[in-house]
Amino acid sequence: MTTNECVLSVALALPLIWLAAYGLMLALRLRVKESIPVYGLKILTGILMPLYGFLVINGQEINLTLKNWMYIPGEYEFPLEYFFNPAMGIVALAMLLLVMVLVKYSESYLHKEIGFHRFFFLFSVFLYAFPLVVFADNIDVLFIGWELIGITSVLLINFYEHRPHTAQNAWWAISFYRACDIGLLAATALAHYAVHTTNIQLLNNPAQLMLEHPGHAGWLGVTAFCLFFASLAKAAQLPFTSWIARAMEGPTPSSALYYGALSIGLGPVLLLKFQGLLLHFWWLRALIIAVGALTCMYAFLVAKTRSDAKSILAFSAVLEVSMMVIEVGLGFYKLVLFHFVANAFLRVFQFLRSMNAIHDFYDNPLFYKGAPHRPPPLFFKLLPRATQRRLYYLAMNGFGLDWFWLNIVARPWMAFFTWINKLENRWALGERKRPGDWQ
Repeated sequence: MTTNECVLSVALALPLIWLAAYGLMLALRLRVKESIPVYGLKILTGILMPLYGFLVINGQEINLTLKNWMYIPGEYEFPLEYFFNPAMGIVALAMLLLVMVLVKYSESYLHKEIGFHRFFFLFSVFLYAFPLVVFADNIDVLFIGWELIGITSVLLINFYEHRPHTAQNAWWAISFYRACDIGLLAATALAHYAVHTTNIQLLNNPAQLMLEHPGHAGWLGVTAFCLFFASLAKAAQLPFTSWIARAMEGPTPSSALYYGALSIGLGPVLLLKFQGLLLHFWWLRALIIAVGALTCMYAFLVAKTRSDAKSILAFSAVLEVSMMVIEVGLGFYKLVLFHFVANAFLRVFQFLRSMNAIHDFYDNPLFYKGAPHRPPPLFFKLLPRATQRRLYYLAMNGFGLDWFWLNIVARPWMAFFTWINKLENRWALGERKRPGDWQ
């Protein structure tokens, strides 16, 4: 193993070691002081930053393959594969710097909160999971990090358990996550079946794979679509956008990290990792650009109608992520990464500043005298007055996305399976059918 591979292995293992140690202390119900996770995460990020910095300055790409996590003798193997390049290393450095800032902020923000250690444990899980997504070189490893980030996201939305709506809003998020995670699972299964590999570098060379597996060439397009579908929920792209405002129930630091900066940006990162495969199909490239453009317009209009700071920032983040999706569809790689890092720093600053900004706004003497509002955009003023009012009304109601998911998807789905459950119970109990029972 080379020096670079050793450094990358240590950088990937250290968060897991810290997570195991901290989790064991909590599981044994030891009296863990608040300073332990704070200083632990500060030391950990302080160690990881020079390691990733060394790899970035070195400028070499690293292919790291560890032992198989599953092996079928003579048939198939499932290795743990990682791929490091300097561009993704910069993304990891940005993540570490943001985590360090948010740990310092949370130290006083959550002081003596009941869920203090729960919050920092979930933050530790995120610190371990994010590099798995960024540096994964096969879908199997990527899926582990992807799911861990989704789970911590939902648990942090429900952080304030005493509030009546937090559990409901967390269910909205996990429902959308699970719906789109089906795409990632399907892509994994199809890649194993069609081309016998989930290695990302190999999948990004679809022309070669089609030559090697001509009988299953058509499945590559389905695999690419499943990967695109998997990115929609975390990136809050249409039609999975309405949950982002509900996710603001969590603490401000988690809202900043997840829905302003990093987690919401993992959708474009996923597309970027499979850019070679996705852009091979012209229809999928057009679909990526179209979804990004529609979501961009949707987030812009909805953000203009919101009055609370966190919702405005959430939809503003969705707008930026939609622009990243468009950039992926246009074939830009480094621009997407630069946009991702720049947006992450900006949104974290805005989220952490939002509460003070509200106080500053109310302390502003101009507020009570009628502070001037920004004029509407030019294209909006060119529309007829009736169209402006209708558009504003639709934006106020989120263009009916919540109504669509509740009444067109969720309730018929639940009604169908309730009927199936009754049918199964009557069959199991051997009851005879009576008139009107089965309707």
